[in-house]
Amino acid sequence: MKIHRVGLTICWAVMLVFLMPTMSFAQDEILEIPSSLFVGDMTEAVFAEALEADVATSMALPGYQPFSGDMVNTETVGADGEGVYVAILDTGLVPQWPFLFSQANIAWHLGKGFSHSEVYWDPSLNGGYGDVAFGPLRDDRGYITGMASGHGSHVTSTVVGFNYNNFAWINGVAPKATIIPVLVLDAWLVNTPWGLAGLRGGTDEMITAGIYYIANLAPTLDAPVVINMSLGGPDRVPMIEEAIDYAIEKGVVIVVSAGNAGVDGMGYPGGMEQVISAGATGWASMLYHYQGWVADVPEKLNKSDILGNNRQIYLEDFSSRPNKDLDQKYQDLDVSAPGAWVVGPFKSAFLNDLNYYYLSGTSMAAPHVAGMAALVLQQHPGLGQADMESIMRNAATGCPLPASDAIVYYPWGDPPYYTAEWDGGDYGKGMLRADDVLRVADLKD
Repeated sequence: MKIHRVGLTICWAVMLVFLMPTMSFAQDEILEIPSSLFVGDMTEAVFAEALEADVATSMALPGYQPFSGDMVNTETVGADGEGVYVAILDTGLVPQWPFLFSQANIAWHLGKGFSHSEVYWDPSLNGGYGDVAFGPLRDDRGYITGMASGHGSHVTSTVVGFNYNNFAWINGVAPKATIIPVLVLDAWLVNTPWGLAGLRGGTDEMITAGIYYIANLAPTLDAPVVINMSLGGPDRVPMIEEAIDYAIEKGVVIVVSAGNAGVDGMGYPGGMEQVISAGATGWASMLYHYQGWVADVPEKLNKSDILGNNRQIYLEDFSSRPNKDLDQKYQDLDVSAPGAWVVGPFKSAFLNDLNYYYLSGTSMAAPHVAGMAALVLQQHPGLGQADMESIMRNAATGCPLPASDAIVYYPWGDPPYYTAEWDGGDYGKGMLRADDVLRVADLKD
């Protein structure tokens, strides 16, 4: 039984609001920088108000476009994802989700959780050296995040947007899509011979069960369904692939993060040919701008920037690209999307530190693509996986990345920038943008 880590292996999480030079690394590889603004400090009365009044979508909140949405031109399209379900197979949603999201966006009654209630140390495993063992899979876990991280909430926020501390509404890629939260990644405390240890991720059985759940649910919804999986592991797992094929046969469109292993190759299921895989791009000068996360990105991404690049965008070093030594072909990576310094609600695993964070990873790129798939399916509800993959690959050719490298501003470095490097095919066909994908979909119809 393999366990899959969240598709965030080298993901950085930085608290929003105050960017300070002092950094500390948590055990779960998350970079945390102190902030004065905490959603987690929300009182019971304020939370009750959120449940009652659905303040997350109050029209009194001013709307803001995050730079990542601006990069993919979501503000220029008329589609909003209404009538399309996006199943987020991840860590579920944090308990405060009614404050963070519109209740109209969350199909809470369809939410589901798959996990193992028994996780223990078995000294007889691993040739007698001992290893972690899992009890039977259960489907009554529920979708509310416990000790796991808020990864699923952050992914959800990219698709439908989020309430920024009752100060502003941050727009999502598909703001009227309906999210089905499915918990297939969890966290456990395990007694080992060396003491209490934290374990997080998802087993093959958990992920497989989540895929089958949505595949069997889809025909009953009478509406298009997208699955987003911002997760992965190093091996191609037959049971997960069989579930993916089954879901595709049921008409579900599947988007998966490519992985965060850089030149070491794509993870799985992102590396499977039949899924739509997403690499991670960024805006090279985002951190250079004051409040860059809501700064205006130039409409022409092929123009020079303040750092001397001849294009505004770059491919992150961590973004997995096909490795021929692993029999991965360049066409196994489909498209790229914003996956660097994306803002949303998040908490670390095992900690009660819910706040707004910058996160980087192909985990953040995939929901941009899934959101754009929802926009397409709103206008072309009969499209299946093969057609959607073809549309997205053709659309991405309209926004190619530079052929080699870029200078990226990073204020904590000395000097405060670094060079991101890649080869021409490492980003798939190019960076996907909403207006391009809808235009290509209209032509195909």
